[in-house]
Amino acid sequence: MPDLPTVGPFNILFPYAGDRFGGSNVSSLVMACGLRERGHTITVATHGPGRAHDEAAMRGLTTLMLPALSRHPGYSRPDRFRMDHLAAFGPARAMLNANAIDIVHTNDLAMLRTWALPAAATRASLFAHWRAASQAGVSVQAAMFLAEKVISVSQYSKDILPGWVQRKCIVEFNALEEFYTADARKEARARIREQLGCPVDAALIGVFGNLTKRKRAHVIVDILAGIGESVAGRPLLGLVCGALAEPRDEEIDGKIDAHGLQPRIFRPGFVRPALDWMAACDVIIAPAVKEPLARNVLEAMAVGIPVATSDDGGLREFIVSGSDGYVLAPDDIEGWTNCCRRLLADPALAQRIGRNGQAKARSLSIPEHAKRIEVIYGNSHKKNLI
Repeated sequence: MPDLPTVGPFNILFPYAGDRFGGSNVSSLVMACGLRERGHTITVATHGPGRAHDEAAMRGLTTLMLPALSRHPGYSRPDRFRMDHLAAFGPARAMLNANAIDIVHTNDLAMLRTWALPAAATRASLFAHWRAASQAGVSVQAAMFLAEKVISVSQYSKDILPGWVQRKCIVEFNALEEFYTADARKEARARIREQLGCPVDAALIGVFGNLTKRKRAHVIVDILAGIGESVAGRPLLGLVCGALAEPRDEEIDGKIDAHGLQPRIFRPGFVRPALDWMAACDVIIAPAVKEPLARNVLEAMAVGIPVATSDDGGLREFIVSGSDGYVLAPDDIEGWTNCCRRLLADPALAQRIGRNGQAKARSLSIPEHAKRIEVIYGNSHKKNLI
């Protein structure tokens, strides 16, 4: 993409539902901070209080709050068009005008449905990040029609879109903000294991992310049961980190009980900083289906931990299986089990995969990512095209 002259710096608004938060929100806030470092004015608007507001404030971003989007909290709201999106039009338009916003950059489908019309009714240009793995419904396509550009986190996600949307869609992998040195990884490993009561010599497999049906955290139970109580003379344990979210992974509890694995699986819930907890692991798995990209895997690579991820998602475009990670069919439990056994039994292999994965992840730096997003804005922002 050629670098065209930009009109700027831009005044950019990132809207969020205050009571829903996940890896895609983290990616969006990382991008917002990168754009701030390039001299743009960033404002975060949240519909009601919650983690989105708190995380933005913690990063030093200017935050504004609108009324909650719905009286139904968080993940109990179905991800489809509701009258709540239209009801927010007035306050949203007023906020855009009062703050002279140039660009509205939405991060999820709820915000796209909510902010497309307010942006169209003001001087603001709409840019929509597409992080989904299911087809866009009528309301989403209508909102995308109003967007200047759609930015997809992977070709996997872009291919799902209708052809007319793909023609104004650009693929940009998410950026990463932190990379661990060997010393930082060693320190975090010791500290988190002590906090958990995990033996220093244990082999620890981790899975990270909200405990939803699609994320399939229950596969870690199958792996532990398949390998047994130890590997290469080391006790084998599991670490499941993530908040409960709908629709829940209802298999994990039953499988833990069926195999009697309660004493061998740590379940601390949502953890922070997640990268420290990743550093405590020897292998991190991500057996999700319909995964647009999987930020948790990229973060594990940035820490230097070997990863295994599902081929039903965007990371199959990034990871070279057997070189800087492993890519497996989500239902190939034998394959997941053998992969983890091999990595845990061969320290040299695990070190090589972890080192190569971290080197690959460094290509996703914040400054370069923010610069590319800035060029997308400059090429497409409607006041540049007048």
